[in-house]
Amino acid sequence: IVPNSSSELLRLIPGVFVQSARGELRNQIFTRGMVFDGSVYLISMQEDGFPIVSGQSGNPGGYLRADVNLSKIEAVRGGSASILGVNAPGGIFNYISKMGESQFDGVLSTRLGLEGNGRNPYLRTEGNIGGPLSKDKSWRYNIGGHYRHADGAKYPGYPLSHGGQIKGNLVKTYSTGSIKLYAKWLNDHTKDFEFTPTVDFDNPRPAGNFKNYSSVLIDAVKLTLPSNGDGVRTIDYDSRDLNHLKDNSVSLHWEQRLGDAWKTNHAFKFSHKRSTDVGTFIVYPSDVTSFLFNVVFDLLGKTGSYKFLNASTRKEYGTLTQDFTKPVPFTFNGNLPGSEIIPNGVFFTPLTYVDNDINDFFYQGSFSKTWKNMKFTGGLYSNKSQLKYYNANASAATGLSTIEDKPQLIAIEYSPADGSPVQHFTDRLGVGSYNYGPLYAEYNDIKTWDNALFIGHQWDINGRLNLDWGGRYEWFHFSNSYRRPTPNNISGSGGTDHDPLTIYDNYTGALTSPVSYKKQSNAYSYSAGINYRQNKNLAYYLRYSNGSKVPDISTYTASQTAGASANVLPQTTIQLEGGIKYQSKNITLTLTPFLSVLSGIPYAVYASNSIGADASFYNLPVLYNKAHATGVELETTVQINSRWSLRANAVIQQFITDRYQTWNTRDLGPKDDTIIDQSGKKISIFAAPYIFNITPAYKYKKIYAGLNWYSLSRRPANINEAFYLPAVNQFDLNLGYAISNKINIKLSVNNIFNHFGVMDWTAPITGGIFFNTFDTASVTKETIKANPKANYYTMAIQPRSFFLDLTFHLK
Repeated sequence: IVPNSSSELLRLIPGVFVQSARGELRNQIFTRGMVFDGSVYLISMQEDGFPIVSGQSGNPGGYLRADVNLSKIEAVRGGSASILGVNAPGGIFNYISKMGESQFDGVLSTRLGLEGNGRNPYLRTEGNIGGPLSKDKSWRYNIGGHYRHADGAKYPGYPLSHGGQIKGNLVKTYSTGSIKLYAKWLNDHTKDFEFTPTVDFDNPRPAGNFKNYSSVLIDAVKLTLPSNGDGVRTIDYDSRDLNHLKDNSVSLHWEQRLGDAWKTNHAFKFSHKRSTDVGTFIVYPSDVTSFLFNVVFDLLGKTGSYKFLNASTRKEYGTLTQDFTKPVPFTFNGNLPGSEIIPNGVFFTPLTYVDNDINDFFYQGSFSKTWKNMKFTGGLYSNKSQLKYYNANASAATGLSTIEDKPQLIAIEYSPADGSPVQHFTDRLGVGSYNYGPLYAEYNDIKTWDNALFIGHQWDINGRLNLDWGGRYEWFHFSNSYRRPTPNNISGSGGTDHDPLTIYDNYTGALTSPVSYKKQSNAYSYSAGINYRQNKNLAYYLRYSNGSKVPDISTYTASQTAGASANVLPQTTIQLEGGIKYQSKNITLTLTPFLSVLSGIPYAVYASNSIGADASFYNLPVLYNKAHATGVELETTVQINSRWSLRANAVIQQFITDRYQTWNTRDLGPKDDTIIDQSGKKISIFAAPYIFNITPAYKYKKIYAGLNWYSLSRRPANINEAFYLPAVNQFDLNLGYAISNKINIKLSVNNIFNHFGVMDWTAPITGGIFFNTFDTASVTKETIKANPKANYYTMAIQPRSFFLDLTFHLK
């Protein structure tokens, strides 16, 4: 297969939902109906036995790349994961690198492709070599990696992915143990896609002239955004930098057998990661004649005319006039692209900048003892991290752009009604509002220390019956020193360029002085399972687990005000699972019914007492929600005959919100805050009633053919069942031919039928501006019935793509 991201490989595991429509970044992964607001909140993504990032510091997928260096993925789904890894009650997915073998072995591969329904070129080269370094073969090495350059499935006018990684390891084995040294260097640029304008709630399709390969990312733009106050960074902004990810990691693993059936393992890892995200975060249309648009973009009261021009070609699109002496104060005379999406519309295109700098140190050690028919294991896990986070994602500056594929930035010139000189609302590139917005900057300096003690016991009661149990106790320390933005003011000296007519840089603002607070949390988990083997073909098992997870970093930062943050309890899960496992010469089959209960799901927010120069905030009481899912997983492989085989996995499930409450803060201050209760609903967009993944394959002599069918059932768009997202059906074809015993060629076609399969959505725009589009929870059947032809916004599976691989095996 040719996956769109490393996370997409997990679709091969039953019970795992992967949302990879955005590309390589910001994937969402949920297991067994355990859905939480976040991408990988309840699972641990690992590489060679260690978490890619600490358990509380965001999405690790950006630092994970699967290539020919990957040996296998070990997956633990279900309750036992809560004791086998830190903060992982939903599952552990460990991507394991290849190791050097006793004989030299290598592979070199080149992939040429056309993404975006055959429009956009893709190039990838990867390789891996390994083998012995000494005559006695006790020293072995392996090194591999890749480089790729691609315009992307949705080409924005500049390459959407370029970069790669190198990974290597060195192993020394001796009579009583081994020492392994791993190293990784990742330097990669890529970007996640934005939502596509869409019509038709029954049969979604791109709106107007948009296609499933259209890009709404910002035009290629490069400029320097100067600091306008204390703590606000000067930013060298170049949208072509995309999300620039770096990872320099090294780890050491020592295994020692001590005699008398004792064994000890110790592993250390240090990593320095850096993610600089340059681009756009929210791209939605707005009507330039709406009252709210003019309020948000600081135009209200500035009467006169605003000339809209293409920033690159200087083509005039028309003029916006503001005149409160007329019944309709805002009018636009001209022709803006995208009128079929929204009349008199432009894309809101904020220039975002997010800088993450993460230093992680990990240690895990264990001792184990085998005694008769039992094995005992105990150990310690420890992680110290520092995360420095500078966030200007809403926004470092503002752009308005045309509503079309590959939007063009719009320059705006303002002619005041009193006849005074023309003012430039944007610079020559079409960028305005430097360091002005709802969040033009925020800085967090976070330190965490996470520790866990664990113990496990396995007991072979007899030749058929096995019992295992284990426990884990975790304690977590969190501290943060943060700076938030103060209200912006208009500069009296004309801003950073001292020119009052260039109003795009006339704002002044600053970050507050550092404010610090500390938090602590602890959690414990336990699990016990019993396995009974009836005969050589048939076995059964039953497991009960109670898992906990300490709060995520984002849970604290989302509620921090005035040097404090909400006190948040750990989240807990209860999982009950059983299984029937059957294996014969040609068939393997596993059937796993499960019950997952997720409780203590925090809804922690803050709200405003006042706005303006004397703005103040307050924390609302944390609301704790609860949900459960029941279902059954199926996994099978069938060798039909010497040529045909079938591999399939599936999950059938139902998700229920036992308690689902959120705050509606309404007006300023707490006096009218109310709770919205939507408990008892049997739906979730991320817990589809069924998920199938079926692959029939044919192999004869030098020919291989495989067809993968991935299906996601029809499911409600939100908790109100406002409408239903149609089923997603993606077919991927792989055809291979062995030219010789060392050379293979393969053709892959992803999404053969170019299906527009919707994975996520945001609401129609009302009031002419994008603010309410994120409030999908408030959309009802009546909303849709009142405006069935409304434009809304979707994230769909990636368009059809073609890949040709040529692989050389080195012996």
